[in-house]
Amino acid sequence: MESIDCPFKAAEKELEYLKDFTRMIVVDMHAEATSEKCALAWFLDGKVSCVLGTHTHVQTADERILPFGTGYITDVGMTGPYEGIIGVNREVIIKKFLTHMPVRFEIATGITQFNAVLIDIDEKSGKTMSISRIYRILEP
Repeated sequence: MESIDCPFKAAEKELEYLKDFTRMIVVDMHAEATSEKCALAWFLDGKVSCVLGTHTHVQTADERILPFGTGYITDVGMTGPYEGIIGVNREVIIKKFLTHMPVRFEIATGITQFNAVLIDIDEKSGKTMSISRIYRILEP
């Protein structure tokens, strides 16, 4: 089986290329483990503008600016059905857990949630000046 590239080494390689073009670099770390996202952010602190975690669909409340100017949040969250489970009809997901059988995912309906972050990045330095979570529930 082919080995998988290390995200830390891959980031370093891409930064070597990108540094000639821009100081503002946004990294999307799509991973399950919060520790992976946090470790990459600390590793890249001062080298990128921000590290935004994604994948779990649940917005975290840990946005911050690391000591050397890299903005960070473990998970930005999702935009989609609020009353589902990761955007899927909750009854389908519950059935999957109860039966241990594969199920066809159906998108949940009803109220919508909007998760995002607003980041102010200094154009000259590439450092994050502010990072704020946005969390809204939108009635149908």
